[in-house]
Amino acid sequence: MASRCINNLGGQVLLMDVTPEQVNDYVRKHCREYYEMPPGFIFKDIRMLLKTPMLVGLQIRKKRVLLPFTKPCPGYGTMLYEVTAKEADLDFIRSNLVKVSE
Repeated sequence: MASRCINNLGGQVLLMDVTPEQVNDYVRKHCREYYEMPPGFIFKDIRMLLKTPMLVGLQIRKKRVLLPFTKPCPGYGTMLYEVTAKEADLDFIRSNLVKVSE
């Protein structure tokens, strides 16, 4: 069963308590490659809690994934995490999500 805690991935919070539009704009500006992630998508055994589909971005040279998440806890809301990724993580996203970027 998938975990629900994004904290298990480590990484750092880039944006906190923002709108899905703010997350998507940030991903578009900071990533050449990004994909639409539906609510409930499971990445590294963590179910992504989202209210609407949002963009997940790949930073290939830095080996990072920009990952949106909505924490149900009061005071957190929608966030964007930057997590370190292995090549297998990038391939998993590429093969399981729909590419949005050019």
